[in-house]
Amino acid sequence: MTPRERFFAAVEGRPVDRIPVTTWVHFLSDHLGAADTAGLHEKFLKAYGWDYAKVMGDYRYPVPPELRSLDSPALLDRIPAYDADAPHFAVQLACLAALRQAMGPDFPLLDTGFDPYQSILRNIGRDQEAALWTYREATLDALERTCASICAYVRALKKLGVEGFFYSVNSAIPAGQPRGNNDAVYETFLRPFDLRILEEARGMVRVLHVHGTGLAMERVRDYPCEVINLSDRLPGNPSLAQLRTWTDKCLMGGLDETRFADLSLTALAAQVDDAVAQAGREHFLLAPGCTIPSFSPKRSLAFLRAHVATL
Repeated sequence: MTPRERFFAAVEGRPVDRIPVTTWVHFLSDHLGAADTAGLHEKFLKAYGWDYAKVMGDYRYPVPPELRSLDSPALLDRIPAYDADAPHFAVQLACLAALRQAMGPDFPLLDTGFDPYQSILRNIGRDQEAALWTYREATLDALERTCASICAYVRALKKLGVEGFFYSVNSAIPAGQPRGNNDAVYETFLRPFDLRILEEARGMVRVLHVHGTGLAMERVRDYPCEVINLSDRLPGNPSLAQLRTWTDKCLMGGLDETRFADLSLTALAAQVDDAVAQAGREHFLLAPGCTIPSFSPKRSLAFLRAHVATL
């Protein structure tokens, strides 16, 4: 099978010649142009022969430079809506176009996106989160603009022919966990915008990345997607075996990103074998539950790819 055939067979639950596998790392590339960022991805993908690309979304959604903290709701009013040709979108689209050229038409690309609430917080700082609830109406207006901007960008991804959208949400993280949210924040600031963006991405392979630990999975049970990815090895999260009974979606995971760089090759092989035993060979994409460390050893990455070929 070509990588594209293998990827879509797995997503659709058809037989595969072998289990598709990939990993991803942060390249610290948001200060670089499209060609350099695409080049980093290309070298990483080709060095290990991964089956599909999860392209990092490291060009952050811009907020005004004067928005250093949320001292008044008027500052939220300055967060603008953006068209798909805005610089932070345009450079990512150019990166994807360059990567398509480098990897060819038979190699699937998944672009990365973040929910609007997270997109704002990633730039102004999570220590300002309480102010978003205090200035609820201004926050909702800012989220509306951010959501519309992300939807415009998703339409541009479709036009470019990008196969998938890896949509990262914090929506299932309950209060009391890192990046967690209470039910009111979830219902007001997260869920409505998640559903709009996932609907906009219909027709692509929508990978729902359910970020975090201690996940309240019922919050995202009805989210429309083709693939579910989460940190299935971390405490308080469902295992692959549990996810198999919870959903009929394609599963993506099996690798513990928090331990990847420290595992012996024997332990890594055992983790892969266990993942396949839980999830099965079909309707499964082997991958980390989130980003692996950028210092992960070449030896481990090469072994991972070679071991999967034996299964």
